[in-house]
Amino acid sequence: MSPGTHSVVRWLGVDSERLMTAAYDSTEDKLLQTTREPDLDLLLQEFEKAGGYTNWQWRANQGDRTRFMRWAGQHPSGRKKRELLGDACLPWDNAADTRVPLVDGIIKDLASVLTTAGARAQVKAIPAKAADEAKAAQVAKLVNHFRQQRRRELGRERELVANLMLAYGLAVWQVCWERRVSYTRTTVNLRQLADEFPDGPALVQLVLDPTLEDAAVDAALRLLGTLTKPQARRIVRSLRTSGTAEVPRPYVTYHGPEWTARKLGEDIFFPASTTDMQRARVVFVRDFLSETELRENVLTDGWDEAWVEAALKTRGMVMTWDNQLGDVIHEGDQYTNATRTDTKEDLVEVVWAYVRSVDTEDVPEVCCTIFCPNATKNDQGNRIYAKHGPCGYAHGKYPFVEVQQERVSRRLVDSRGVPEVAATWQDEVKTQCDMLADRSTLEVNPTLLVPANKFGQKYRIGPGIKVEKPLGGTKALEYLEPPTGNPRLAFEVIAMVLRRAADYWGLPHPEVVPAKWQARLQQAVENFLAAEEEVCTQTLQLAQQYLTDEELQRIGGGLEGFPTTAADIAGEYDFQLVFDARDLDMEFTFKKLDAISKLVVPNDRGGAIDFNKYTALALASIDATMAQTILQDQQGAAGKVFEQVNRDVAFMALGNEPQYPQNDPTAAMKQQFLQVIVQNNPKYQQALAQDERFRDLMENYSKSLKQSEMQLGQNVVTGRTGVKPVSAA
Repeated sequence: MSPGTHSVVRWLGVDSERLMTAAYDSTEDKLLQTTREPDLDLLLQEFEKAGGYTNWQWRANQGDRTRFMRWAGQHPSGRKKRELLGDACLPWDNAADTRVPLVDGIIKDLASVLTTAGARAQVKAIPAKAADEAKAAQVAKLVNHFRQQRRRELGRERELVANLMLAYGLAVWQVCWERRVSYTRTTVNLRQLADEFPDGPALVQLVLDPTLEDAAVDAALRLLGTLTKPQARRIVRSLRTSGTAEVPRPYVTYHGPEWTARKLGEDIFFPASTTDMQRARVVFVRDFLSETELRENVLTDGWDEAWVEAALKTRGMVMTWDNQLGDVIHEGDQYTNATRTDTKEDLVEVVWAYVRSVDTEDVPEVCCTIFCPNATKNDQGNRIYAKHGPCGYAHGKYPFVEVQQERVSRRLVDSRGVPEVAATWQDEVKTQCDMLADRSTLEVNPTLLVPANKFGQKYRIGPGIKVEKPLGGTKALEYLEPPTGNPRLAFEVIAMVLRRAADYWGLPHPEVVPAKWQARLQQAVENFLAAEEEVCTQTLQLAQQYLTDEELQRIGGGLEGFPTTAADIAGEYDFQLVFDARDLDMEFTFKKLDAISKLVVPNDRGGAIDFNKYTALALASIDATMAQTILQDQQGAAGKVFEQVNRDVAFMALGNEPQYPQNDPTAAMKQQFLQVIVQNNPKYQQALAQDERFRDLMENYSKSLKQSEMQLGQNVVTGRTGVKPVSAA
């Protein structure tokens, strides 16, 4: 079972008893030695080291405070309260304490663009060999099938990846193949057991003998499918006492890829020195599972039953790192400390440790160990874990793809998020907004000057506050003059910061040159889609590994010669996701398509434009969902054109005049098909020599196709078809 999913078989097609046996006991890197038998103490040390990277945690916590606008002394009313701030409550009690979502707004704007780009991007398969070009459309169709089938789940994870990347500078995709299994109960009697199951009669004999119950239980585990030992014992006893028993029968509810967003420092961990996910020494994934999920995985994924019982005793225990960040994480007061309650008291912490190593034949392989950091030994002091062995993915990669917001160094963790860059900008806007709000309060409700009293009380300046007049003042009440100065300066500062943010992050702004923000936004889109391209590549490789030929045929529509062996998988296809961020502006899209149709298409005298691709691109730019629904692949379109020409020729052979194409963009293709059809049919060749009408019809048909190639756009009958109808001659 992979983290975050239920009832999943992870290592399909892999002998679960074959554990990797590293031949390098003398190597200095002891982490590689865990491939024979997991060294849980060493894995825990590596886990603590990866999770205790203080600098990243500090930056992430500071980023959260900025994005979600949390600070010490904050009150839900958005006002400064003396009861919380004391003498630091300036300029007066109940002054403005505005929450300005500048950073959160930038993240939401960019995340909307990135998620839209991922959903609307055209998926193209790029073959490693030129000979596989014809299969590329089928390969893309296969991956698109899963993207559409799981579009809701994929969209949700894509949005999370975008938010994590923008907020923290880094996010990770996890790409797994999942086979979810559910169970239905079937009643079996002794006669069915003897007739329908292999070695059924022998099992019946064991069941009926109470002294051989243990042997009967072992036989039931072998014959009746996926059962736990207690379940098998209950079935044996029920069969012996009543002659019938309920047997759980598995059935597959989902068989396909699973994409999951991972947050660094929370549910995925790796060494801080990592420069590429595929080169990491070790990668840890953490999840919190319920008792039901743990027990399901005993059946569905072969987890150790004794380990599950030990792990259940650690409910609510969570691995923590002593990085002295408590004051930073919990900074605030009674109103902000409880803003994010996250309890795991009923869940068990489970960790997947992925280590790249080599087997006894020096073959690189990814080994995975599933364990509970709070239950690594049993009562006898022996190591315990849920499962250990090769991951089983034939592509030989870690099932992870990183997404960086920027690349300022080799290390992945050096990428910065929006809060880290724009924190001071948000503070500046907040300062100006607070001062403007306070000024407007003073102008609407100014300080009141009152006659001095004999007690000599002190007053504070603020809206509606009474202050003693200076000596020699009049006896009448009067208001204190509001502050002087130019409040427009505050608006100018706010406008300057917003313009700077738009310029830096590639957001539309009337005072930023369009070419500049468009280039930056397109760069962000391409960077985000580059990671999803690798996600598509790994998805295809897993589909090739785990789907049967029948499933490939059903989904792909005839993937003849499609590579399915492990040796053929790696490097066969890459993917390209194409999306122009400017197409989000429909006015720009229509102008672009209009310019192509008016300036480019009429001047294409050499036939350089592929009108099939142009149509697909235009339709995808206008409505990607509609394009995926109505567009057919190029191979299917060519087949339909061939069938049309074949029917036209047969129609003319009977002496009937066809409908001549008018400005047909497929004219060149039809001309080629026309030659092939006639050359491969001796009867057509004989008819051309003997039947004058057939010959005239064929000449007109061919001339019409040539005219479509040469003179698109004519508006008279002869100009559109290039010929006069034979019947009109």
